[in-house]
Amino acid sequence: MTRAKVDTQRDERAKRESQIVIEAERSAREQKTARLKALRLAARPSEPIQAPAKPSRTSRSRNR
Repeated sequence: MTRAKVDTQRDERAKRESQIVIEAERSAREQKTARLKALRLAARPSEPIQAPAKPSRTSRSRNR
């Protein structure tokens, strides 16, 4: 049985083109992630919000 001819130049060119597309997609994803992270950090309040202090409980024997 004879083997089919393999166009190695075509395969190499396709691989190079696909690597270019993959790298462009990766770069776009990293830029989007950085932008969203910056937005998330900017949306955070600069000082943590503290819950109001709960009134202290007195013992029941004093309230009777």
